[in-house]
Parts: sequence; structure tokens; C-alpha cells
Amino acid sequence: MNSERRVNPEMVTLARESRGLTQPELAIKMSASQGWLSRVEAGLRGVQPDQLEKLSEVLKYPPEFFTQNDTIVGLGVPSLYHRKLQSVGVKELRRIHAQIYIRSMHLKRLLKGIDIGDCRIQSLSLEDYDGPKEIAQIVRASWNLPSGPIQNLIASIEDAHGIVVPIDFDTRKVDAVSHCAPGMPALFFVNILNPADRLRFTLCHELGHAVMHQYAVDKDLIEDQADAFAAEFLMPKKEILPQLMDLSIEKLSVLKQYWKVSMAAILVRARDLKAITPRKYSDFWMLLGKAGYRTHEPLEIPPEYPSLQKEIIAAYIQDLGYKVSEIAKLLCLTEDDVKAIYQPELALARHENQIAIKDVENFLKEQRTE
Repeated sequence: MNSERRVNPEMVTLARESRGLTQPELAIKMSASQGWLSRVEAGLRGVQPDQLEKLSEVLKYPPEFFTQNDTIVGLGVPSLYHRKLQSVGVKELRRIHAQIYIRSMHLKRLLKGIDIGDCRIQSLSLEDYDGPKEIAQIVRASWNLPSGPIQNLIASIEDAHGIVVPIDFDTRKVDAVSHCAPGMPALFFVNILNPADRLRFTLCHELGHAVMHQYAVDKDLIEDQADAFAAEFLMPKKEILPQLMDLSIEKLSVLKQYWKVSMAAILVRARDLKAITPRKYSDFWMLLGKAGYRTHEPLEIPPEYPSLQKEIIAAYIQDLGYKVSEIAKLLCLTEDDVKAIYQPELALARHENQIAIKDVENFLKEQRTE
């Protein structure tokens, strides 16, 4: 009697890639043939109960993970964009993409029970506007952002109901990834290893992708377009251009603190706006290099922290009464993974629960003494 169980082949591949394993590597760990695993991932055969347990044990996902019938959010469409170094390997990118698809699936499920409001990060076609500069100005205006520097970029994105997810990519080669899929708010996964000034420009670069690149795009131009959007969004030409005259290293450091972007980003902005000559631009880069500022700039920008994902998890625990074990079951994760991935969110929820309990205890104490 055939006791094979049907699994979702996409989930098997997703689990494997999220753990940074190739097919041959997983087959070896399972003491199985790659041919068998290839057929499973192609959907040509199911798995025996003991094989499913072995998959669960090796990949550290509960058996239910592999039988989920969800369609992977955004799979097969150009919904992922990332700001990365050219040296990042294919295997590394697949691991990161798989982790992001899984986190996106989590948020899709969590948002079924929580209403965060409609996302105001709307797609705008470059064909309808005069390039990234005008689109950046339109987005700033539609979000009612005041003139001058954006004091807290993450808060502005979350006010527009985009979700910023801090994530440890386990590499500095990928700065951020944006993910836009039908029926979901715009998601921005940012590398927590990056300093705040780099993170702000990176996040704004990804915002540019989310706004401008959801339809037909020229793949040769999208990165430059996202950079142009970020530059105008964070450092509007009308306001920053007068400040770029008579630049010096000292002035760059002052402007960095004011605009909350790196000295390097301001220097590139000065070049693009023709506030300095190409020769002066090269001279500045040499000075920054000699001072060691190309790798580590002085005067750290205060970090910004996302809160929306924390509030979603906290709502499940406080308002809906979920236990960690129930969140694990909802997300098809082990409890250890829930604690590892959502530790800050769980800690916040526990802290707020403790405050609420203390408030109730104090109220009851006051009632008894009256």
C-alpha cells in the first residue's frame, strides 16, 4: 500500500534554499539520492512519512510547513528588488530570497487578523511623469512631508502603511530587499548590520523600486532610477543645491548631520547637480579615502527603528490572546524559530503585558484601600 504523502514542492525548495542548501547537499544530509529529491521538488512524487520527518529534522521546519498549500507570495513575478554588491553569489541570494518569501508569507497570514489600513505606497508609471525626480516630489507631497530633511524615514514609510522588516542577512553584501505583491502592503527588508545613514538611502532606494518599478521597466536603468528617486526624496534639489556651494570636508560633515545621509551620498548629489566640477569631485573622493571615510564615516546618524511589525505581533498576543505555540502553528514554524525571528516583538508584547498587569494590580490595590 502506497503511504506517500503529497507535499507542496515549492515549500520543499523554499525550506531548502532558506537554509542555504543545494539539492545535492540536502540529499546527502537525508541519506537520499538527488534524483529522488529532484522529483519531489518538481512535484512528480510525494514522500513517505519517515522521509517527511527527516525533511523536518534536517531543515528544522515542522512537517506542516511542507504541506502548506499557499502560493508563495510574488513567486514568478518581478516583485523583488535589492540593493547589493555585484560579488554576492547566486546561492547566497537564493537563501536571502527564500527567507524573505517565508517572512512575506508570515505577514500575509498575520494581516488576515489585523487591519493596518490601506497602503499609501502607490505605483506610479515613469511614462506618465518627468522621471524619478518628479515622482519623488509627488510622493513627498502625497505623504504631507514638510520641506527639508526627513526626520524619520522609517516612521514616514510606516505612516503610509508600508512594513519595514529588520533582518540579519548574515552578509554585508545585500543592503535591502523590497517586495511588492498583489493584495499585500509594500514590504521592505533591511539589513540590520548597516549604519543609519546608509540604511536611510538604501531604504529610500527600495521605496523608489516599490513606487516606480511594478510594471514594465528597463532593467538596465532601474538601479539608477531608484538612486535618483532616493536622492530627490531625501535631498530635494531646490533645498540642498544652495547648500552645496563652497564644499569642504567639514561642510560635508555638517550637511550629513542635517540631511541624515552619508557624506558620500551628499558628494554624489553635488556632482549630479553640477554644484562641483568632475575634478573637484575626484579630489573629494581622494580626501575621503585618505581620511578612511570611504569605509567608516565620522559622526554616526541616530538609528531609526521600525515598529509596525512589532505592533502586529503584539496585537496577536495582547488583543487576540495568542500563545507563542499558537503563533508557531499559524506560521508553520517551530517555537524556537518564532522566538528567534520575532524575539524583539515577543519581548515588547511581554513587557506591555507586564505593565498592563501591574496597572490592574495597582487599581485593585487602590480600590481595597478606599
